[in-house]
Amino acid sequence: MSGEESKYDMIGKTYNQTRRPDKRIVKTLMEILNLDAPATVVDVGAGTGNYSFELAESGFNVLAVEPSKVMREQTNAHSNIKWVNGVAEYIPLDDAIADAVICILATHHFQDLEKSFYEMKRVLKDNGKLIILLADPRLCGSDCWLVDYFSPIFEKAYKVYKPLNEVSDTLSKVFNNQVQIVPFFIPHDIEDKFFVSAWRKPELYLQSSFRAGVSPLANAPTELLNLILEKLESDLESGQWTKKYCHYLEQDFYEGGYRFLVTAK
Repeated sequence: MSGEESKYDMIGKTYNQTRRPDKRIVKTLMEILNLDAPATVVDVGAGTGNYSFELAESGFNVLAVEPSKVMREQTNAHSNIKWVNGVAEYIPLDDAIADAVICILATHHFQDLEKSFYEMKRVLKDNGKLIILLADPRLCGSDCWLVDYFSPIFEKAYKVYKPLNEVSDTLSKVFNNQVQIVPFFIPHDIEDKFFVSAWRKPELYLQSSFRAGVSPLANAPTELLNLILEKLESDLESGQWTKKYCHYLEQDFYEGGYRFLVTAK
């Protein structure tokens, strides 16, 4: 069992409580795919299959690749989804089987990014698209309140999440093609509760159920995290957070460093 697999076998038990497919992500994904059903889409690092399910509901045939048994066991069954136990570096599928490959907020878990991209390219048909949604925490501005409070978590994340340009360059090299980068601004009411998703709802970070679905928080040392949460809770109660960051409450979208990367075989 790989480190990532065992990690999600531990923290993935309540994943679906907070990690739900967001309609804005689905809409962007569908627009970029620009495919007619029933095309075949491979979802690499599918997790509990939230986005696989949305594609399946639209008539696509989905091959959902996920190494964690705990994650796979939480899936909503669908006749258009076939689950595959596998990792990105060794996708157990035939060559040129997919009309498109998607990878939603999973690349930071891969052990070997370049090898994973070669595998995605291998399973794609000629002219098939690869669509990746990822985060680069370096793009979350230094004036962001999350960086202010969670700076030790961000410092650790910088070692896990590769810089956007590095990922894009690797992807371009593997596919020998240009990579389109599409910003995704985070709506205040986003359903998929990843790390930066609660930028307008700081109280959510105090909830253990929210933190359980966010790997940088779920894997943070307890003592370190408690110090951060105590400070945040105190500032929320005293009004200090509102005094300094009330302008966030007036925004509908936030630039949190999330990007779609798109290329083709």
